[in-house]
Amino acid sequence: MSFVIRPIAPEEFDAFVETDSVAFGYTPDAEATERTRQYLEFDRTLAAFDRDEMVATTCIFSFDMTVPGGALPAAGVSWVSVLPTHTRRGILTALMRRQINDVFERGEPIAALWASESLIYGRFGYGLAAQNARLTIDRRHTALMHDIPSSGKVRLVDREEALERWPACHERARHQQPGWHSRSIPWWQYRVLPDRAPERSRRRILAQYEEHGQVLGYARYEWGMNWVPDQPVPLDVQELVAETPAAYAALWKLIFSTDLVTEVRASHRSPDEPLYHMLADPRRLRRSFTDSLWLRIVDVPRTLEGRQYSAEGCVTLAVHDDFYEWAGYKYTLTSGPDGAACQRTMGPADVSLHARDLAAVYLGGTRLATLAAAGRVEGDPRAIALADRMFAWHPQPFSPEVF
Repeated sequence: MSFVIRPIAPEEFDAFVETDSVAFGYTPDAEATERTRQYLEFDRTLAAFDRDEMVATTCIFSFDMTVPGGALPAAGVSWVSVLPTHTRRGILTALMRRQINDVFERGEPIAALWASESLIYGRFGYGLAAQNARLTIDRRHTALMHDIPSSGKVRLVDREEALERWPACHERARHQQPGWHSRSIPWWQYRVLPDRAPERSRRRILAQYEEHGQVLGYARYEWGMNWVPDQPVPLDVQELVAETPAAYAALWKLIFSTDLVTEVRASHRSPDEPLYHMLADPRRLRRSFTDSLWLRIVDVPRTLEGRQYSAEGCVTLAVHDDFYEWAGYKYTLTSGPDGAACQRTMGPADVSLHARDLAAVYLGGTRLATLAAAGRVEGDPRAIALADRMFAWHPQPFSPEVF
């Protein structure tokens, strides 16, 4: 079968959405579609055409991603879909190959995505780099073990003030957290804080923590009173960002103080969320974990040199890549107090692993020693132990939003 792959024109966006909606089984919402149009990068879209029919889609959102001790330009892969009439024909593989080539030519060293199915992207060199936690707690059991001293205050704000003051707070906070990405102004306006009418039974709350007039944290959440007796009243936290422990504690205390709420729920939180250790009765906090950020290393030397390491050392990695030959070479990685250096080498390798496994350990969310114990990494045990110490990082990576 022959098909054409190319970026879409703005007038083809409705067909782009329709193709994706058929593949994923949802009915497009006209208002949400128009919001997406405002921040979509049309030159970074790709669609596959069978004659005149659009049969597959994908796109990239351009941003910087925080990595341990630094940040790198990244390609945020999204909207990956193939119509059910055209699956198992090599279209997805062709899309992924074209897309990674475009990323490489653009000079972005990494690509990242959220996977609809965990079986799909490993064959394209993506590795599971971060997990997220979903938190649920009965509000009656949200007492904190102790108060964290604070000289600030929490205020409820409107959308306009949030759009004006929250981006700077988010930008500072994201540099502390591997896995977070930068946000453009349109992303804030049309995706994070869209001007939309809430559901009649729900209310969106925007709150910020301030010290001396500076915003050091914010939270956005929704809840709605259920007037049926003995029915649950959940509060859903969409996002909570804090630059300091005082801001973090103050925002959770506000949420836990909401009268009439029976249960607090929060998705896309850190696997090592501090809240668990702040509660007087931590067992009451129910935590479930799932994969979130999948990473593809496109430029190995630049990616490995772009982060800091937790230990000094030198190790040679044989990186196997059955999707792209130019990524599958041997590299000597040296980390020290002045940073890291990575060069291709013809010498013997200390550690041998697949590109997806290097991506999995890159942000510090997966231990190299764990992958070795799972049979996915081979090499000298001492070299594996050294590389494991080098790649380890705190805090654990996570991704606060699906893109």
